[in-house]
Amino acid sequence: MRVTSSLACITRWLLLSLSLFGVKAFAGYVSAPDGTVLLGIGTSNRYYVAGGARFFIPPAQHSLYSGLTTVALPQATIDSYTQVPMDGTLFRQIGTSPIYVVVGQRPWWIPNPTELDAWDDWRVVHDIPNSNWSDPFIDYTYAMSLLVQERTTSPIYLWVAGAKYLLTDPADIAYFGGYGSVKTVPLGTLASVPNEPWCGAVVRERSSSTVYEVGYVNSSTPGLRKHATTHPTHGVVPDGALSALPTMSFGLSCIW
Repeated sequence: MRVTSSLACITRWLLLSLSLFGVKAFAGYVSAPDGTVLLGIGTSNRYYVAGGARFFIPPAQHSLYSGLTTVALPQATIDSYTQVPMDGTLFRQIGTSPIYVVVGQRPWWIPNPTELDAWDDWRVVHDIPNSNWSDPFIDYTYAMSLLVQERTTSPIYLWVAGAKYLLTDPADIAYFGGYGSVKTVPLGTLASVPNEPWCGAVVRERSSSTVYEVGYVNSSTPGLRKHATTHPTHGVVPDGALSALPTMSFGLSCIW
């Protein structure tokens, strides 16, 4: 059976996630050392600590972390800790190869061992649980924009709502935060970042007041479209960034 949903429904869900943004933004780091397992008192919930953040350990993976120091805390205390690690944290899903580094509260893929040498600096690569690890990053940063630059290169990109946009105009760079806010990410990592925002994003171009929802017509029609909306925007993109997306006069979808 195919499940359908209008973009408005998707947007409402996203805005619900974003309603938590302020709470999560002030969540504290775990006081226990990295590599510790937190156990919720009165529950069977366990969490691995990496970069000061908590990562939920599914019951089927408890044995993979059984040799680590365990600290029992009230579940409410554990829930108050952030799910996004400190910048510079290196991690991979346990039993997998891809390694990521956190920069600007975003995970950036480190594409090869040579690049890893430039980032590890004797730091531990944490083996986090396989448990929807990317979801908290999306909740935190759906409405965040970042200026990024790959290590040893000069091009500057705007990252917003899952997409990258090359910035060549100094006025654009100033508008989106200025040269001083540019963060360095791994060399080669931007190749895995698309040039279009996530389906469900609500964005506008820098010099325009028109806000668009971005989505699809249906599962058999390829390519993102945009639809004018009055929903609060998740982010601002450079002028012309949305010009390649056809404009539709009706609602779009993200789930079928």
